[in-house]
Amino acid sequence: MSGYWMGCVVVMLGALVAAGGVARAQSANEARCTLEKQVYTCNWPAFVRQLDKAHTVAVETESLDRFTAKQLRELAGELGKTVAPEDELGDLTFLLIPMQSTGVHIGPGGEPLATLRIYAALPGTPRGTLLWAETYTGQPDRPWAATVHALIQQFQVRLQKH
Repeated sequence: MSGYWMGCVVVMLGALVAAGGVARAQSANEARCTLEKQVYTCNWPAFVRQLDKAHTVAVETESLDRFTAKQLRELAGELGKTVAPEDELGDLTFLLIPMQSTGVHIGPGGEPLATLRIYAALPGTPRGTLLWAETYTGQPDRPWAATVHALIQQFQVRLQKH
């Protein structure tokens, strides 16, 4: 591959990562994510410890997205968590929403389509501290239900590797 094309590939991959808020591992022992230049940096081992300690999960989606809410409730159950009643905080909050499209579609590489964000409860705040951000990248014409399913599967595979 010529130097010109290699540079183009590196720039495009960098743009995809920056646009998606991709999670990267932190070295600190702290269970939270930081955002720098549109990239979330999260501490996977610390997140898993928080997940293991949690008993209840609140579920959030875009309004009227019952399919995604159902998928998140099922995920919580599979993880051994109780889903908190609708207007109550859980130990954690699972939020799954679509990513904002950049409007630029370059090649078959895909773009960030959805994000699963997991927050720790913090009284007095709507969501609390961001512990983990999982982003699914795919083709923009993918149906939303398939995107939700793929993102949840991606997260479950990551948990199984732990």
